[in-house]
Amino acid sequence: PASRRLAEPPFVNIYGKDDTVTAVFQTPGVSIKDIDLKLVDTNLTVTVSREKDFADKPYIRRERTFGSFSKTVRIPFRVNPDSIKGALKDGILTVTLEKSEDAKPRKITIQ
Repeated sequence: PASRRLAEPPFVNIYGKDDTVTAVFQTPGVSIKDIDLKLVDTNLTVTVSREKDFADKPYIRRERTFGSFSKTVRIPFRVNPDSIKGALKDGILTVTLEKSEDAKPRKITIQ
């Protein structure tokens, strides 16, 4: 029987604290121009394109995958689109999203 992979690239860890969610994607060997980042409703989609290296030479061993990879993660609240921050450093893409004001809980006065 074929083994089933539990996760596909780009691999991600997601952290939440208070009104912020941080998604940390592994994107080794990828530059900013090869990353497409979109937020639709509460779905964050990251698409990464990694070109083959040594395309004109035969591999002796190849463990890295090449091509286009996409991952969509659901953010557990509506996001303020103006607060989204993305940074790429050393093959790690970090995306920080903040809860929109209308998604934050409000105290209701009972009369």
